[in-house]
Amino acid sequence: MIRVIYNPVAGPKMVRKIGSVREILSAGKTPFEIRETAGPGDAVLLAREAAHAGMEAAIAVGGDGTVNEVANGLAGSTTRLLVVPHGTGNVFADEVGLPESVEGCLSLLSAGKTIAVRLAKAGERHFLLLASAGFDAEVLERMGARGKHYLGIGAYFLAGAVHLLRQQPSLWVELPGKERMEVQAAIVCRGKKYGGGVIMAPSGNLEGDTLQVVALRRLGRLSILRFAWNILRGKHAGSPDVLIQETTSVLVRSRIPSAAQVDGEYLGALPVRFEMTNVSVRVVVPPGYPG
Repeated sequence: MIRVIYNPVAGPKMVRKIGSVREILSAGKTPFEIRETAGPGDAVLLAREAAHAGMEAAIAVGGDGTVNEVANGLAGSTTRLLVVPHGTGNVFADEVGLPESVEGCLSLLSAGKTIAVRLAKAGERHFLLLASAGFDAEVLERMGARGKHYLGIGAYFLAGAVHLLRQQPSLWVELPGKERMEVQAAIVCRGKKYGGGVIMAPSGNLEGDTLQVVALRRLGRLSILRFAWNILRGKHAGSPDVLIQETTSVLVRSRIPSAAQVDGEYLGALPVRFEMTNVSVRVVVPPGYPG
């Protein structure tokens, strides 16, 4: 049995996508059920139910936030996670190279391969891909769901431009065995990719057992703009203003109230400790991954 999990308010195209999922799974004679969420956290519970029932797979139809919730629900189980991307950022789809079509994604149930991905943790919340503190997390906190669904990636740019006019708090980053550092932003990666398909952590590896912390060490608004421009050009890793550190744990605090996010969803206020765990989720990826 396969359980399909989706958010019914995730934009106007979701109805058609779920219709395609239903049609393809039915044609393949695959036993399945489709369950929709009613609010935040529902996908965690629906995935956990699927795991407890011993289902073969849970299919997350949605963006990285939905993928995060389903991964949290499947953590430590043998039920596989398959993703059909539908959302704003779709970092997971970029990271593993998912097919663009619904049919291509669903074909991975039989033609793909299954890898074990160790989850990281931000406070009490597991995350699969990335987390951050500072500027981009605060943008997510202030960005409305309606704009995200209808403006797509443009909502991030709009909210980011507005937020840049506000005071930008600095952060304190504490890495094991190192002195505390004052930074402007901290991004914590499991894989390589960030929103928009850019490579944030060149040494990131979902199948590895460490985090890649990318920290902007120069303070101020202009530094944020320069950092963003260098990321888009793939030049940030060589900047003297940027530290990229491999670690299993990092604590981030702030001088004044600031925010954290996980997998593209607002998490809460700092301080937050980001760390690796021994809990894994079984994830279906294309047969050529990581090629």
